[in-house]
Amino acid sequence: MRWPRQILFGDVDAMFASAAIVKDPSLAGKPVAVGGPPPRGIIAAASYAVRAFGVRSAMPTVEAFRLCPGIVLIPPDRPLYRRLHEQMQAVTGRLFPVTEWTSIDEFYAETTDLQTLYPDPAATGRLVKEAIFAATGLRCTIGAATGKIVAKIAADTNKPDGLVVVSPGMEAAFLAGQPVRALPGIGPKTGARLQSLGLRTIGDLLDERWDQPLRHLFGPRLHWIREAARGLDHEPVVADRESKSMSHETTFEHDTRDRVYLEQVLHGFLRTLAAELRQDGLAAAAIAVKLKDSHFTITSRQRRFPRPLNYDPDMWPTIRQALQELMKPATFYRLAGLALTSLTPAPSGLFDQRRSKAIEAMDAIIARHGATVMGLGGVSKSEEE
Repeated sequence: MRWPRQILFGDVDAMFASAAIVKDPSLAGKPVAVGGPPPRGIIAAASYAVRAFGVRSAMPTVEAFRLCPGIVLIPPDRPLYRRLHEQMQAVTGRLFPVTEWTSIDEFYAETTDLQTLYPDPAATGRLVKEAIFAATGLRCTIGAATGKIVAKIAADTNKPDGLVVVSPGMEAAFLAGQPVRALPGIGPKTGARLQSLGLRTIGDLLDERWDQPLRHLFGPRLHWIREAARGLDHEPVVADRESKSMSHETTFEHDTRDRVYLEQVLHGFLRTLAAELRQDGLAAAAIAVKLKDSHFTITSRQRRFPRPLNYDPDMWPTIRQALQELMKPATFYRLAGLALTSLTPAPSGLFDQRRSKAIEAMDAIIARHGATVMGLGGVSKSEEE
């Protein structure tokens, strides 16, 4: 049977932890986690071996060591992740006419027009799984369905190294027993409110007995929520969609309220991120600054630039202003983060010829020695700092 529409979703299994094992095969089977060291570090990614001990991403490293004293902690390796991602992009670009990478380790592929060549979606899924493993040594889980939402939820139910096919007409039946939190648009707070009402599965959202409380909770969004709960999803796969943001954050060893220190931290992040933007031919139209205080309260400020930018001295005044607006008197902070958002291809003519050559030379040195090694000459100290 030919599907009216066929979408494959791929999710690389525990990519950061798996990448560490690809780099050092002696780690295979060991409780590997990626993150910062104690006492203030956070787990960024956990292998399936360490998840068996209850270790999860975003967990304090101290807690992870308590749960699993034998944990093997690996620092993040962004160049490795970038290289593996590019290798996977090459695979999906070769196999599929349209692929949309929504993050470094997740993608959607439009396979409707491949059904003559590959009439069995399970065979198509196995093909991409084997090709990604051959190219990178990474395992991935594949979900196939008529839309993005069902394909992703299907993959999420069968990790790691899984393959799930939801045939046309079976979408609602497949979704019915899944937890409400699995549906896009239902976050922790909404999920908790639904559970307090007695709604625990996606199928419950379609029960007419709950019309009144659901209309009160979702308002006009209820129509979209119920369409998604039925598996009706027409969002297209968008070829070569760039990452919407890139970010860095850190947890301090000691809480601080030193504005100058926080500015130095964010400025260091900016130098690194701006260099990555230029290397990728991208520019950011907006930024977000995040702080977490000693009571674990998170605040953030978002600001847009007059035009997309990728040169840190031009971007810094906006970021510094956002930080100053965020900071509260006599408040100590344990974490600071910076995100460059609304990424777009860098406009042509962003710099004049002389500055472009200077920036290219600077980026060549940064690529070899790191973003802190230099700044561009001719920029005043106030602009740089």
